[in-house]
Amino acid sequence: MEQHTERYKLLVKKLLTGHLSPEERAELNAMERVNKAIRNEWEQASDQYTDKAKETKILHKVLSEIRQEKPGRFRKAVTRYSWVASLALLLVCGTLSTILLTRPDNKEFMYVVNSGRQSMDSVRLPDGTFVMLNAGSRLTYPESFTGANREVTLSGQAFFHVQKDTEHPFIVKTKGLDVTALGTSFEVFSFDNDKNVEAILLNGKVKVQTKSVTDAKVTGEYVLNPNEKLSYADNQHVKIEKVDANSYSAWRVGGRLSFKNEKLSMILPRLEKWYGQKINCSQKVADYYRFTFTVRTEPLELILNIMSHSAPLSYKLTSNEDYVLKELR
Repeated sequence: MEQHTERYKLLVKKLLTGHLSPEERAELNAMERVNKAIRNEWEQASDQYTDKAKETKILHKVLSEIRQEKPGRFRKAVTRYSWVASLALLLVCGTLSTILLTRPDNKEFMYVVNSGRQSMDSVRLPDGTFVMLNAGSRLTYPESFTGANREVTLSGQAFFHVQKDTEHPFIVKTKGLDVTALGTSFEVFSFDNDKNVEAILLNGKVKVQTKSVTDAKVTGEYVLNPNEKLSYADNQHVKIEKVDANSYSAWRVGGRLSFKNEKLSMILPRLEKWYGQKINCSQKVADYYRFTFTVRTEPLELILNIMSHSAPLSYKLTSNEDYVLKELR
């Protein structure tokens, strides 16, 4: 018992200092003490859990319950590790790998997985489907797939390796598109706050339904073959083009961003999500210049600096903390 307590304390310490490995995250998340604290706070929270002030309060309560400390003492710990407080409750979900969500009047259990900035996370779904999440992404899925379809909801960038089940199609639902597959591997890039979305197929075959972001109405239906990418902006033309899907989604293997002769129009949105910072660039410039590089732990400014030395580009940081990337004249 004492050994179990010491192990528990060690994992919580690593959680708060950001040194928890994926295996240790899974171990901590499996502890009943942790799950009980999260369930208690979730059931007491209002449905409007996206309010940041409420999220922070819930975060304080959850982790103080986990650590069995007084709220005042815990707040000092959160202040010390401000990155925990800034991402509030949703980062708890990501840090612990998954969080169990339910309501007293709802018998269905739902899980939410979140990945923070400059980090990736993976999850094995109840049917055996493997999902890799890139930075700033959120995946919601049920405790078990019981209906005619296997449905998950995504806001972000994720790579899916779907377990084959011909009788139960696998559907990824996003704000901008729905992707339906039986057994295949593909990437989806669709954030709730973005108008531009993408679906990239590695193998198999998928059906993609594009939707209006404003009213969620289906605007078109397309079938993708291997090494095809569908890109779509709300209420605009759908573009399907040939790509090297394995290279395009290489981030899923190395655990870091990797680009090989890719356009800025593809690179910049991914850098924005990775660093959590806006990069403004004209469409003409973004569609013209291509780069090959890998992002590890480098700061964003260093990446932009390297770009500006390898192409006739300049960058600057604006007063609102956004970057502007321009072509030199």
